[in-house]
Amino acid sequence: MIITFPFEDDPYYSAPQPVSYTQSNSAALTTPALVKKYLDLARSVAGGVFPVGTNRFWHGGVHLKGTKPVRAVADGTIVAYRLDTDYTDSALDALIKSSAPPAPPSMSKPAPPRQFSGSFVLIRHECEKNNGANPVNRNTGAHFYSLYANLMPARQLHDKALLPPFATTGENILLVSALRGDEVTVLTVNGDAHRMAKVRATDINSGSAVEGWVEHMYLDLDPAKPLAVSSKVRLSYPIFALYACHPSERKWRTLDTVKVIGHPVRVGEVIGYAGKTDSQSGVLPDSFHFEIFAADKGLLKPMKSLEPPRIVNPATSHQDYADGSMSDGMGKVWLTRNADFAMDRFIHDGIPATPGVIQFPAGSCFVSAIPCKSNGKSSSEPSDLVCFKLYDLNGQAYYAYATQGHATADGRAFVKNAWVALTTDSDWVARGWQAYEDNELTTTDDAFVEDDDAVMQQILNAACKLPVALNLNDLHSEGVDAILRNTAVRFHTEWDKDHAVTRYQKLKTGGHQPLPQLADAQFNAFLQDAERQQFWTEAQVGTDGVSGPGLTPLPGKMGAKNWHYHPVGFLAQMRECLTTDVHLSEEAFEQEIRSSWNTGLKLIEKRLKQLEPWKDANAVLPSPPAAMPVIVREYATTHDIHNVKHTKLWENFIYWFGVDPNTVASPETLHGSLAAAPAGHHAYAYLKGMRDFFRHLSMQRVVKGALGFEAGAWVHPATYPGRPLVPAQAGFQMECINIGCQYGLFFRAFSKTAPVDQNRMEVQLHEVAHLRNTAHAKDQIIALPAATSDPKNFNGQTAYGALAARVLAEFTPNKALANAENIAFFIESAKDEPDITA
Repeated sequence: MIITFPFEDDPYYSAPQPVSYTQSNSAALTTPALVKKYLDLARSVAGGVFPVGTNRFWHGGVHLKGTKPVRAVADGTIVAYRLDTDYTDSALDALIKSSAPPAPPSMSKPAPPRQFSGSFVLIRHECEKNNGANPVNRNTGAHFYSLYANLMPARQLHDKALLPPFATTGENILLVSALRGDEVTVLTVNGDAHRMAKVRATDINSGSAVEGWVEHMYLDLDPAKPLAVSSKVRLSYPIFALYACHPSERKWRTLDTVKVIGHPVRVGEVIGYAGKTDSQSGVLPDSFHFEIFAADKGLLKPMKSLEPPRIVNPATSHQDYADGSMSDGMGKVWLTRNADFAMDRFIHDGIPATPGVIQFPAGSCFVSAIPCKSNGKSSSEPSDLVCFKLYDLNGQAYYAYATQGHATADGRAFVKNAWVALTTDSDWVARGWQAYEDNELTTTDDAFVEDDDAVMQQILNAACKLPVALNLNDLHSEGVDAILRNTAVRFHTEWDKDHAVTRYQKLKTGGHQPLPQLADAQFNAFLQDAERQQFWTEAQVGTDGVSGPGLTPLPGKMGAKNWHYHPVGFLAQMRECLTTDVHLSEEAFEQEIRSSWNTGLKLIEKRLKQLEPWKDANAVLPSPPAAMPVIVREYATTHDIHNVKHTKLWENFIYWFGVDPNTVASPETLHGSLAAAPAGHHAYAYLKGMRDFFRHLSMQRVVKGALGFEAGAWVHPATYPGRPLVPAQAGFQMECINIGCQYGLFFRAFSKTAPVDQNRMEVQLHEVAHLRNTAHAKDQIIALPAATSDPKNFNGQTAYGALAARVLAEFTPNKALANAENIAFFIESAKDEPDITA
């Protein structure tokens, strides 16, 4: 899941990008820089402070000010909204002004009534990172709501060049199930800021044609080639619906009432503009309320420290919560104690080494922690895994013992503190999150905080012992921001109008300073103003989380008392947890992944067309090319191995599989040896399944981050999917494969001119090859014949990487034909062959 900030640029909705896809200035900022930018922004809007506003009401979010479009911070579903026709005059302000003494004639004309907006958008997000640790109940990952309130009404939106599509394209969307690679016909091109085109798409289930509007991001476009009417283009992403009209037609959804909907929205999509909020100096234009909340504090559950046996392989790459449940997978690794790290292995060729040592403080972040022996080697025996090999954010490797006991057993003085206590990014508590129930911070269960200074003092003291008392003005210090951004508080949402009379009773009795006592009529007017902005009951807010293969939201309604996270801190934490380990911005990562999917699909289709003669296992086999160079068994003869470019199908087939496509073979897959058939037939069957799966891949299934082991990606071939793929007409979640591609620093972008080797596209091809409906491929172990010279130490190693895959092909073709790396490299090698002409 990609996480952004509500005002940040998005390449698909801003001005068209140049051919080079230059990154926007905002998206190129580091997460710390963005956090500081948004904390500064929130601090400048006095009044909307978290978790207590300057009026000493509980306040679940922050107020932000800006004139740019407000955008969804993550993929999700708009579950409720209200779009007012115009700003509403405050009933309380009107009552107060009407009872005030008339101004002298010499005074200027009276101030206009205070206005506010009840417009809001509520988005439900599910970040499904399930890696199989909890395959039955998929209520795992980060499930949360983002709220954007006090947004601009429709009247003021009317002249905006870039409008929210969900609100301006009518009540209904046109359902159509179409997959990546499906061809659509361009009917109309609109060159405005929305970057949309009208297309004709064919539903893969019914075969019927549907005409409607779609964003350019869903089309596989050449940035250097203008989109033209009547052109045929492929979809670059699975879709389930089209818009019935263009946003510029301004077919507004229902206005002035809370509407419950289920409209999918993607990260960065425009959902509105900032309206008006209250501040200490009066009504503040171009500002809105931004909030993150969840039903429970599942994101705050403490976890046990990492141990090597838990991350020996992808199937066990999870941590255990202290309550006995399992985490939703690995991620970046955080050091939870000060520790010395060795800059080299502890043992070299069986001889103790004396590597340099460097100290890292608690809280240091690493992209992975790979369990290993003291010589840095992997092992299939968990008892041998006594160390971690850790990579920092720049790709530098360090070594440390996994426990104090292992370090003590080494016996050397310089390693006595070279042991680690690690957790993953799922451990929000270890990262410094502080969670409070409202009754821990105030005595009365209502809308107010009796003593805001005392509340802040308790929150701050829990994080750092300060010698002096603080007051509310200290909320404006950057040091306090750093503490508040990791705070979560459970209290009754301000958006619930039920029981409002009792919850706000102190305003009527004068028991809430600094606000004055309100007369009965004024109190009723206050409730009227509040109700015009509240929505909780009407929105039918459901509990967060999903369950089952259909990603069905869990049943039940969320209680009005829920957990509020500091929204800026929440987004920062999610970005830090999920961001790619390669140095890419959010937008660059998404562009590259979509491009990789499309490129991989095209290469698979190219291979399928070449392998058509082997489609039928019993058909007459084609004759090999008349002139074909001999593919030598290089490692067996020269004891070396090279990655050599080939430009013909037969050459690449032999190079990566060790046999030609006519050779009868029985590949050793995860579900056993396949029936004997020509190798070309096996490859055709694999790629046919891979094509179907690549057409379903969705962005939600590519999680940015590190795993904690060197493979860089994972998939569960024996479990997912358990049935044929059928597109689901629900959100952006098609029925998709359960694959996680997570890219370390050592994975490069795909390049047509680079040698065939591991890159971020190859990772995707590799993982899809594992699935039961494709090749059901293994990560094969190289087993060389006895007495074979092995100077590069390939024997016994997993066949990862191009060179190891070549060795596997030389000695055991039946393994190479069902090794995920060999299959991926064979597909990618199609880039070096001439394109097929019809």
